Amino acid sequence: MDIMLVHGDLDGLTAGAILYDVLLSNGRKVSIRITQPFNLYQTLRDLKIIKSLERLYILDIGIDEVTWKQAMNELKEIAEKGVKIVWIDHHVATLKHFFELMDMGISLLFESERCAVSMVSRAFMHMTSDPDFYEKLVIIGEVGDKVRRIGERHPLFSIVEVLGSSLAYMPSDDEFKISLIKMWVNKKRLVSDEVVLRAESAAKKLEELLREAERRVVYSGDKMVLVDMRDVKIHGYAGKIASHVAGKTDKVVFLAFNTDHETIITCRVPPSRNFNALEMLPKLAEKYSGGGGGHEKAASIRVPAAMFEKVIQDLKSIEASIG
Repeated sequence: MDIMLVHGDLDGLTAGAILYDVLLSNGRKVSIRITQPFNLYQTLRDLKIIKSLERLYILDIGIDEVTWKQAMNELKEIAEKGVKIVWIDHHVATLKHFFELMDMGISLLFESERCAVSMVSRAFMHMTSDPDFYEKLVIIGEVGDKVRRIGERHPLFSIVEVLGSSLAYMPSDDEFKISLIKMWVNKKRLVSDEVVLRAESAAKKLEELLREAERRVVYSGDKMVLVDMRDVKIHGYAGKIASHVAGKTDKVVFLAFNTDHETIITCRVPPSRNFNALEMLPKLAEKYSGGGGGHEKAASIRVPAAMFEKVIQDLKSIEASIG
């Protein structure tokens, strides 16, 4: 039995679909699970009891420094049972642990300049049942992960928007994400009625949240905007809100919201600004025993909720370093 652990964004899901197609075409029995960097260790713990597990694929999951030791221990136990593990990722945080992965016998396919679906496409596209269809998924995944841009007249532009919005509607609905992969592979359809309905509901919700975000700007400098939405439920919409504000103001945006006992701070950097969010934010999170990751222009960190005010002061102090 093969198990795929997939990140639940457009990059991870489209990459998962290509690999899922190839594995099924080769007669493999495949199970799909959705996971995230910070809870990867919990997902791995659940897999240890599956005696029929032969191959484990980890797609688009960057290593979370805070929970890495726990995840590494779970991986060791799985690998020691003879399970073949393949990790396909593009997050720099994962590459930093290359030797640890190698020592466990884990095969790492890594490329920082591209996204997961780009790498999966390069490795497996020729083995898929319908390369023309999956090339469309590659574009969708790359646009979703912002490593490719397409114009509004591109035939896939609206589809990317609809799929992205449908995922934002109920971000914790992993069964829906798995159903997308299976729809793409089994039916070769990019969207369904359910996808459209979810997207429409998400669009209405996003409009409300964008108006709310304007009222919750707690700091607006020459190069930076801080938005405090800690008491608003925005899970699944944070990135879209931050991107909208960054595009509108042409400033680096930090948007804060709460989940359980943690505060998540999402950062978006407009193209005109010179600021490496991936280099700066994890260092800040580590200072407060938090964690995070992402990319140079789009990153997020998790810090204890009680530390929010101190983090905000630290963020204000780095405005001068923004180009």
